Amino acid sequence: MGTGLEMMTRKFWTSALAFGLLMSCGPMAENSLGANFLKDRLAKASGTSAAPQAAAAPAVADPAAIAPGEVLIVTIMSRNAVAPLTKIAQNGGTVTWISPGKVSLTLKDGILIATRGLNEDLMGAEIAGVRAALAAGGGTATRTHSFLDSEDQIYLRRLNCTITPEGVEEIATATGTRSALKFKEHCEGDQFIFTNYYWLDAPSGQIVQSRQAVAPTTGFLQINPL
Repeated sequence: MGTGLEMMTRKFWTSALAFGLLMSCGPMAENSLGANFLKDRLAKASGTSAAPQAAAAPAVADPAAIAPGEVLIVTIMSRNAVAPLTKIAQNGGTVTWISPGKVSLTLKDGILIATRGLNEDLMGAEIAGVRAALAAGGGTATRTHSFLDSEDQIYLRRLNCTITPEGVEEIATATGTRSALKFKEHCEGDQFIFTNYYWLDAPSGQIVQSRQAVAPTTGFLQINPL
C-alpha cells in the first residue's frame, strides 16, 4: 500500500493528465515564444492576433482535502506537458514550487520570476512594476530578465510592458467557476516579444490563473493554483 503522499501524487497526476487533454485542444497550446515570434509580429502588424481564453482548470477528486495555496497545476504550453507542483519554500510573497520531475518555479505575488529544469530557464526577473500596474488596474512597467547562454554566461534582456484590463471573465477552477478580472501584459524588447495574461480575484486582487512567458525556446506556462 502506498503512503499518503504517493496516493496524493497519483491523484494529482490523474487530474493533470485530464487537464492536459483539455489544454491540447485549446488555442493557448499553440503559443511559443520561439516558434511564434515572427507569427506574433505579423499578427501584431495586421491586427489579427487573438487573445487566449481562460482554460478549464483540472478536476480534483476531493478539493477539500487539499490545503489552499499548497499545489499548482502547471502546463508547459509548447509541449502539452502537465504536472502538479508543490510548495517547497516561501519568503513573504516569493514562493518556490517543485514538480515530481524536479522542475521548479519561483513566483513573486503570483508572477513568474525564475524557473529551473526546463530546456531554457528564466534565471531571474525584476517585475515590481508589473505587480504595481496590476494593482492599479493597468499601466506600464519595465522588466529585466536574465538567461544563460550556450557558454553558461548570464545575459540580460530589458522589456517595456503595457498592462491593460480586459474585463471580467468566468473561469473554471478545481472547486467550481468564479469571476475574475482579466489583464493582458504585452512586452517588447530588442530581441523578443511576448504577451502574458492574468486572471485576478476581484475582492483580494490575487492571481488565480495566469499564462506567463519563460524563455524563447521554452515558451509559456499556464499556472493554476489549487
